Amino acid sequence: MTNLEWLLNGDYAIKRLTKKYLFDEKLAYSNQGFIERYLNLYDATTKLWGNGHYGPKWISTNYTLLELKYLEIDPNNLIYQESLINYLDYYFTKYINKSGILSMDLCLSGMFINLLSYGKINDNRLNLILDYVLDKTMPDGAWNCMWNHDSKPKISSVHTTINVLEGLQEYINHGYIYRIEEVKESVETAINTLLERNLIYKKGTQNLIHQSMAKHHYPPRWKYDYLRILEFLAKKSYPYGPEIKPAMEILLNSMKNGRLTKGTTIPGKIHFQLETEIYGRFNTLRAYIVLKRYSPIEYENIINKAII
Repeated sequence: MTNLEWLLNGDYAIKRLTKKYLFDEKLAYSNQGFIERYLNLYDATTKLWGNGHYGPKWISTNYTLLELKYLEIDPNNLIYQESLINYLDYYFTKYINKSGILSMDLCLSGMFINLLSYGKINDNRLNLILDYVLDKTMPDGAWNCMWNHDSKPKISSVHTTINVLEGLQEYINHGYIYRIEEVKESVETAINTLLERNLIYKKGTQNLIHQSMAKHHYPPRWKYDYLRILEFLAKKSYPYGPEIKPAMEILLNSMKNGRLTKGTTIPGKIHFQLETEIYGRFNTLRAYIVLKRYSPIEYENIINKAII
C-alpha cells in the first residue's frame, strides 16, 4: 500500500477531500462519513451542538460548525444554515446589541466571517463584523484579540491573525463585494506581517514564537501552528519565498515515511474520536496539499512511496 492509497482508505470525507485537492476532481457534496456523524448529533430543538454556542469546548456549535467546514459540508445544508443563523442571532442579542461591536473577540470575529462566508450568508451583521475587523488592524498590519487590554499590545498575535485571515480569505473566495478591495489588501498585508516572522519566529530572530508553533494539530481549533499557515498559503496559491522555508523544513522533518502523526491533542471535550492510528490522515492530507504546491518533486515521491 502506498501513502496515497492509505489516505484514500480513510473516512469518506477524507477520500473526497483527497480527490479534490490532490487530483483536482470536481465532486458533489456528500454527507457521508464524519459529516453525517456530526449532523446526527445536532439538536434540532435547541439548534445547537453540545448544548452551547461557543462552549463547552470543543463540542459547542461554534467548533462543530468549524469542523463541518473543514470537512467541506455542503454550504447550503439546512442544518449548517439553521444552526449558524441561530448562533449569529444569539451572539448579537446577548452581546453586540447590549455592549456594542467592540465587545466582540477578534478571533471569534474571524470565525464568524469564515463560517458566514462559507455559507454564502447575506446579512448586514456580516458587514458589521467585517467593519470591526478592518478597523482594529494593529499597526503592524495584522490582528490581536487583546487590542483593548490594559497591556496595550503594539504587535499582532499569530493566533488572532490566522483566524481573521481564514475568514477574510473565505469572504474573498465567495464573491462578496462589500469593502472587497480593502479586504484583499488587508489579507496581503497580514501575510507579509507573518512572513516577516518567517511564519513561526519572533520578529528579527530565529527563535520560535512558542514551541507549539512547531507542532501540528487537527482540528486546529483557534490555535496557530506551522501547518495551519502553510495550508492557508498553499490553498491560496501564494508564491513560494525564502520566508516560507523554515516552516517547510519543520513539515518535512515531521514526516515519518511520508506521513504525519495525528498531532498534539488540544484538551477539551470531543464528539467522537476522529482517528485512532498513530498517523493522521487529516494532517497527512494537509501536508500533501502544501507539498504539492511548494515541493512538487518531494510530493510525488512521498505519495507513491510504499508504507513500511
